[in-house]
Amino acid sequence: MPGFLIPRTPELPKTSLRVESLKVRSPTGRQRLASAEEGKSAQRPQFIDTTVDVQQEPSEVVVNAGVSNLRVMYSNGTLSLPVSLDIQTSTRLHRGVHMSRLVRAASSRKSGSIVKWLRWICEEVNRTQPGSELTCSFDLPYSDQFAKVTIHATERGALTYRFVVQGITACPCSKKMIGIGHMQRAELTLVTKSAKALDLGAMIERIEECFSAVPVEEMKRVEEAKKILEAQEHPRFAEDLVRECVKRFPNALFVSGRCFESIHAHDALATWSARPGWVPAF
Repeated sequence: MPGFLIPRTPELPKTSLRVESLKVRSPTGRQRLASAEEGKSAQRPQFIDTTVDVQQEPSEVVVNAGVSNLRVMYSNGTLSLPVSLDIQTSTRLHRGVHMSRLVRAASSRKSGSIVKWLRWICEEVNRTQPGSELTCSFDLPYSDQFAKVTIHATERGALTYRFVVQGITACPCSKKMIGIGHMQRAELTLVTKSAKALDLGAMIERIEECFSAVPVEEMKRVEEAKKILEAQEHPRFAEDLVRECVKRFPNALFVSGRCFESIHAHDALATWSARPGWVPAF
């Protein structure tokens, strides 16, 4: 077109590109890294010795080591959810743990019940690095709520569970004084042991029974009014939450009740332990 110039695209400057290729030199595990620059002869080869195993070096102090906060997806065919894994095993008399093996075990299979899956991970780790244990944490959906569940497992032996469930409390003190108990959200934490896998849904339902009422996300005005009346009929202190939970779970190891006070800036907290003074590490 007259009077209209189409600018030419400037040519990019030619650069020297570094090309690397990895070639096996011998079956002993030594690999050659050959490097070459465009228009130049190959430089001196560099070698990677894959026979080196620093983790297997001897050590006099035995420690447990592994991976923490490993996020993977668990699925049993009907339920899929993200879980967080902490996997550890003993170094025995070696310097370190082969942590990639722990990750591979956790990522290789995700079917079956969650307890079978966790025990299978420990079994896989124990094949080459005996002494494994793991902790699995996840948010379990139920009704229109979520409960925080943690399971500690080994290849065999008892399982340790921790449940954290949300609820509602109405204050017994103000209920006695003026006929209305101030209300707030509350939280119950239960730690228990079991030789067999527990029914998670049934456990959560029993924990919910300890509250004045349980939360519901979607409610009409009449439903809200009924929920308030329900809570007022069962006023509970944080201390009462703990007692109710201990009564329902005779095998409990630890119980904690926390009320997120509506008329105070602080929380109300009560605890109980099968061993006085003991608090679970996870």
